[in-house]
Amino acid sequence: MVKRSIPAGMLFLFYDISDRGGEIMTEYKNYAVIDIGSNSLRLMKGLLDRSGQWQFSPKELVTTRLGKDVGKTGRLWAPGREASLDVLERWAHQLSGIPVCAVATSAVREAKDGQAFLAEIRCRFGWNCRTVSGREEGSLSFCGATAAVPPERLVTVLDIGGGSSEMTVGKNGAMLTTHSYPLGAVRLTEGVLTTAAEIAAVELRCNAAWLPLPVKTQYLIGVGGTLTTLAAMDLGLACYDPKRIEGYSVSLERLNFQISRLTAMAPEERKHVAGLQPERSEIIVTGLIIARSFMKYYGFTVLSVSEKDLLEGVFYKEAFYDAARMVF
Repeated sequence: MVKRSIPAGMLFLFYDISDRGGEIMTEYKNYAVIDIGSNSLRLMKGLLDRSGQWQFSPKELVTTRLGKDVGKTGRLWAPGREASLDVLERWAHQLSGIPVCAVATSAVREAKDGQAFLAEIRCRFGWNCRTVSGREEGSLSFCGATAAVPPERLVTVLDIGGGSSEMTVGKNGAMLTTHSYPLGAVRLTEGVLTTAAEIAAVELRCNAAWLPLPVKTQYLIGVGGTLTTLAAMDLGLACYDPKRIEGYSVSLERLNFQISRLTAMAPEERKHVAGLQPERSEIIVTGLIIARSFMKYYGFTVLSVSEKDLLEGVFYKEAFYDAARMVF
């Protein structure tokens, strides 16, 4: 009996070819996706079950600030680079034998040393890894966030990241339009925002960036750490619970309340707010201002927060392709 496998990153199904010529599925493989973001690294493992559905592990997240000051220096933040490699080294031990795809977003795609950083990851760990464009980032987040949305519903998905924010409109899994803006919680944070003038300056920058939408939608879904944190704070979660975050609705009024509440606090006080990770306390107000500017500009009064985002999108689209490893 001969065992044949389809290359990792494609279908992830293994077959036995019997002497009678029949094919019998004998094994399913785990797969892992790592999101190399401007603010943090995230890991999620997936298993394709016998019904063809992905079953996911809880997401792991570590803040490294890889994209700090990349807009000024044009390079990845050196301490963040080393911290990221340390995290990846630690994860590599638990991912032994599992095919891995690492996708890098804003910071790595903009930095002069971004491709060298990915080359080092390939060399160290043997993983598939690549940058995704702003358009693809929006597409993957849209795919992940709208997987359970009724197909007839036209929705807007806002993904606020550390280095950029993506806005995508579509329905039934298909995009009508998408755009990536250089507006991120890390990128726009210069110190801890506390004064009305500082907040107004960030909001003015955001207001000037948004482009007209070709079609009006009634439904807004928000993804990314800023918005899941917003939901966690609004719920007052002492312990983060993805099930309570998924689908949680936040009104513009509550968003305004959280911004006012946080800006009235000293930096150290913010680190003790229920639902807010201490590592995110420096950049959370900036992220929330981006969200408020977006909602007011496009006339949304409420957003539904989704825990499902780019990571799920990579699995659903089977977007594991790495050009550096393609064999012709």
